[in-house]
Amino acid sequence: MRPSTFFYIIGQGVKGVFRNRVMTVASILVLIACMVLVGTLYLVIDTIESNFKDIEDIRVIEVRIDKYYTEDQILQIADQFAEICDSSEVVDWNSGMWKSDILIPRDENFKFISADEHLKNMFNTEEYKWLTNVFKPEDIQSFNENYNPLGIESVMMDNPLRPSFRITFKSFSDMDAVRSLVARIDAVSISDENGVELPDTIPTDDIKNNVSLYLNVMSIKNVLSVASIWLMAIFLIISLFVIMNTIKLGVAARENEIKFMRLCGATKRFVRMPFMIEGIIIGIFAAIFAFGIEFYLYEYLLKGIISSATGTGGIEGIKTASFIYDYGFKLGIGFTVIGLFAGVVASGISMKKFLKT
Repeated sequence: MRPSTFFYIIGQGVKGVFRNRVMTVASILVLIACMVLVGTLYLVIDTIESNFKDIEDIRVIEVRIDKYYTEDQILQIADQFAEICDSSEVVDWNSGMWKSDILIPRDENFKFISADEHLKNMFNTEEYKWLTNVFKPEDIQSFNENYNPLGIESVMMDNPLRPSFRITFKSFSDMDAVRSLVARIDAVSISDENGVELPDTIPTDDIKNNVSLYLNVMSIKNVLSVASIWLMAIFLIISLFVIMNTIKLGVAARENEIKFMRLCGATKRFVRMPFMIEGIIIGIFAAIFAFGIEFYLYEYLLKGIISSATGTGGIEGIKTASFIYDYGFKLGIGFTVIGLFAGVVASGISMKKFLKT
């Protein structure tokens, strides 16, 4: 293609954009709405997924034990939990990891935490410093002197906390195996000193897990994913129709000129190219404006909403990413592809019928 021909096609495409300003603006606005909606839903979904990956406690089952159980009874429970973890495919632990120099498992994936350890951790946490005012100074001193990190029974008679077992499973990828793990923990039973089986050894309410939370959040994520696909499809179809009408108006305005060009031997490709350039320009402009709007929405609105919702009450805020470094390239490419697709397809459909006639 000669340079003069190339610049002629580009010039005609630019003129076409400004020839029907109202329809051009309408086309750009509809495409922007499509991109911003889809982009915002993508950012929300990705924020949910990235935070769930970073929260290690989400894969933890915490089993609270009755504070009046003896050391022997707790060891009975530990033996049964060890058997469950050893045979479970979702727990990265086996009985060979139970060290001979400790009485009860304390691995990161299968760990016993005594009531004293719970209390010690709270004493060392700024959030619970007020607990030091609840106990007598002499009791705290005695507790610190006699505290045994490997102990099972509490050295503080008035310790209100309960011991617990913490089991960490690999992931939520096999929900049936996770549910089976929880069910087997719930079915654990022990006997008293007379050999009588204790009913409801581990009450269901004492098994704390985040399976339901995970399922609820993933359900919301899936709904948002489906909604984003449908919204993109709907707005993309609307965008195609609006851009097609914009192109058709340009074709109608240049109908006699196009017919003359065809009579003079102009190819269909030569006639079609300026209108395709017009569609591409509309798509690129929409992508640029949508990117700017998405940047503002994420950096100044979405981050602010998350910060205000989670930054109070002493809870850790949801982590957000940098728009430019983490999402800029992906959204830029995505918006450009959507814009180019809509512009090229709409102009191609508009010209196809006209060139046939």
